[in-house]
Amino acid sequence: MIRISAGTAACLGLASNRMDAFPTTAYLLSGNQCLMKCSFCPQGVGGNGIFNRLGRVNWPEYSWDDFEKNLASAKGKGIRRICLQSVRHADGTKTLLEHIGRIKTVTDLPLSLSAWIGSINEAAALIEAGVERISVSLDVVNPDDYRRIKGGSLQNRLDLLLECAEELAGRMSTHIICGLGETEAEALTLIDRLLRADVTTALFAFVPLRGTLLEGSESPAVDSYRRIQAGVFLLLNKAAELASFKFENGRLISFGLPKKDLVRLLSGGDAFQTTGCPGCNRPYYNERPGGIIYNYHRPLNNKESEAALGELFNSL
Repeated sequence: MIRISAGTAACLGLASNRMDAFPTTAYLLSGNQCLMKCSFCPQGVGGNGIFNRLGRVNWPEYSWDDFEKNLASAKGKGIRRICLQSVRHADGTKTLLEHIGRIKTVTDLPLSLSAWIGSINEAAALIEAGVERISVSLDVVNPDDYRRIKGGSLQNRLDLLLECAEELAGRMSTHIICGLGETEAEALTLIDRLLRADVTTALFAFVPLRGTLLEGSESPAVDSYRRIQAGVFLLLNKAAELASFKFENGRLISFGLPKKDLVRLLSGGDAFQTTGCPGCNRPYYNERPGGIIYNYHRPLNNKESEAALGELFNSL
């Protein structure tokens, strides 16, 4: 059996869920018992983890046979990538290698993996098995908050990620969650370092989920998230440098560019779309339909782009 996101299941014809938007990546989830105890994650509350939830998404179980039969036609349904996400398994990479082997026998779509790895050798073995890129998810930006929310050392995970990025060039990714106590200066400083190391960075907004230790916390203010999104976009596209950004008490107050240049660079709305692996749109992973859209899963229309720019410029 394999867990498949509700949106992916609907896209592949495995379920008849009513969907506002379909994913462009097929999302799979491996494992039912995570060894981690991340305070923001339904999978991470010790032995009481909610195994069919990750983020805001439901992940029902399906047989491999049903998945494989439907995956064969995935390209015709808009799927451009497979993303295998995994809880931290007690058996290390064994289960992941089995899953990767099954996936690669039925599709030539690029395969991303988000999983706990402990060494470069482990990452290299997974890539050799057919994974195009691997995410070592940092999630939490501030070292003290990392220790409190995820446990362990942010520096150790960052060192491994950067070491892998150097040895496995162009193959490494990470996740950064905004709204977990970090300042905008901390977030953008770390992301700039990751971009310089050619680590693909997927930006998330924290979502308080029922049953987690952080269920009573709040999502980030949308203006703060827009500033970080815009900063990441400018850094990624080499339209500005971190040295030109100005911060006040950790809050971004200037990109160091004239407003007319910012409007020209940001008016298309690309800065406010989902970031991460190519072909990954994660519809409503951070948001509810009709609510605040942190990461747009498609190109913005003019009204949406103007609104996002307003949220950004009204705060600068």
